[in-house]
Amino acid sequence: MINSTITIFLINSLVIILLLLYVVYELYKFLRTIKQTSLKTYILIFSIVHFSISLIFAFFFDKFNTTDPVKFYVNALEENNWFNLFYIGNSFMSFLIFPFVKLGISFKVLFLLFSVISFKGFLEYFKIIGTEHLEQNTSYILLFLLLPSIHLWAGFLGKEPILFLSMIVLLKKIKYSKYDWGFLGLGLLIFMIRPHLFFVLVFSLVLSIITNKNIPKITKRILVFGSIITSIVFIPIFLRFFLRLEDISFNSMLGYLDDFLILTQNLGNASISISDTTIFTRIFFLIFMPLPLLYNINNEIQLIASMENILFLIIFIIALINYLKNGSKFKALVIDQKFTLIASITLIVFFGSYLYNLGMGNRMRIMFLPYLFYFFINTINLKNIKSKQVKI
Repeated sequence: MINSTITIFLINSLVIILLLLYVVYELYKFLRTIKQTSLKTYILIFSIVHFSISLIFAFFFDKFNTTDPVKFYVNALEENNWFNLFYIGNSFMSFLIFPFVKLGISFKVLFLLFSVISFKGFLEYFKIIGTEHLEQNTSYILLFLLLPSIHLWAGFLGKEPILFLSMIVLLKKIKYSKYDWGFLGLGLLIFMIRPHLFFVLVFSLVLSIITNKNIPKITKRILVFGSIITSIVFIPIFLRFFLRLEDISFNSMLGYLDDFLILTQNLGNASISISDTTIFTRIFFLIFMPLPLLYNINNEIQLIASMENILFLIIFIIALINYLKNGSKFKALVIDQKFTLIASITLIVFFGSYLYNLGMGNRMRIMFLPYLFYFFINTINLKNIKSKQVKI
């Protein structure tokens, strides 16, 4: 028993050391590419905030109203056959962490592992934006990445860290037109974790390709045809195994919708009634709420979130005004810019269509805000922006 405890301790210690060495190595490589001292300082502050929030979440997990990490961990711990967990959705998360759990990696160390995964995603995000953009006047937009809630939901044992990294790498491949086997693998990974996100991204990519004049017709046809075939294959799988419909019919889907509306009534401390609100109200809640005076604050976490949203609202308004004044027109956008704009808008509308809890909405932001701000940073005419705006 003592030997087993020592072995587990040594394994966890080794994993922590390896993760820390990897973070230091990746951070060192990235900082070497940056010339501006203020931007280097920002990246260091960002890194400290990211891992600090993740560790706070891990050590005070019982104070937060979320059960998904426990479900993923316990399911992996109790299952003896790895491939019994190979299933769409939550089960797939248990499938991914199964080897680590069986090795004795602790719950808190898994938080660190997933925070490193999302940290890698953020570094890739900065790289594809380009330091020449990060060092310009749109750098005020990067303030939103210092908000604690961004790191709370990007640095925990959950779907978001893996999805975030996958979406950023996917964007990188789209930007450089690398539609290879890795591209397909990323799509499959996203489908297994969150199928509806996969379909939104496919739709956004197809629309971006169709409206882009710089892509050869043969490439357009191949990608559009491939997307259609993929959707035909995966939609029945999604309906059958994720929504658990016994038969794929209109009545079955109506029945699922009715059950969903009943299930989500008054769910959680910050519930939102789908039947009593419009999609426009829910979209506003998704992006901006809670805000002081506009929302009844019930606890400390909601109070902190409302303070965050004041800063976020200011950043969003400034970015939107600057884009409307100096931004590129839609026809002039290249493929990655179109993709991030279309995907952001589509995800906002899609998530807003079924938003039933404010806390869930805060988690969803990591799926579309980085894309939206990537679009702003890459399309605003930097030369015409007044230098008096906030700089990092």
